[in-house]
Amino acid sequence: MNRDELYRIWKAEKSEKTLQRLPAPFYAEVRKLLSDCKASSAATGQDRAEKAITEKEFKILQRLSTEIAKARMKKIIDAALSGQTVGTEMVAQEEAEFAKIVSTHVGDYYRFVDELVLGGLSAEERAPSKPVEVRLEVVRFLSDFPAIIGVDLKTYGPFKSEDIATVPAENASALINQGVVKQVRFSEGITSAPASE
Repeated sequence: MNRDELYRIWKAEKSEKTLQRLPAPFYAEVRKLLSDCKASSAATGQDRAEKAITEKEFKILQRLSTEIAKARMKKIIDAALSGQTVGTEMVAQEEAEFAKIVSTHVGDYYRFVDELVLGGLSAEERAPSKPVEVRLEVVRFLSDFPAIIGVDLKTYGPFKSEDIATVPAENASALINQGVVKQVRFSEGITSAPASE
């Protein structure tokens, strides 16, 4: 990792609305880059101008690193709030647990709000208490894809290219928008090829 690569990643994260794939191990490489730059800044034998330039570069690298991490945190939270799936390959190892916790807590809070609203109804007005049914859709995966946590908090996958699977409709919609899957539509009846003469 060098400063040009870090700048390229920063620019991509700032300009795109969705999480960008990071080179592995991204955060370990950023730590090393910052450590090396700080050591270079503290090295003896530099004149004042060189030292000032190195210190300025260190501050810029710190700012870029911080902004990348904060932008990614916001995207993970926004995805959870909108019910979108964040594929495990899109988050760094250090972000995976945070993404899972946020998704779980947001789902729990949405259920709380639903219960709160339903709690304001009389017993006769409430729907029978049965598990919430999640509408599933059939999709075909266009490439290998890791396991996802559905809006129903069940794990789906991992998937191989060309796998046909059923996933919650909200997750299917997000995956379609990301270009990961195609929706499978079934036609009614069977059509046969014309007979050859």
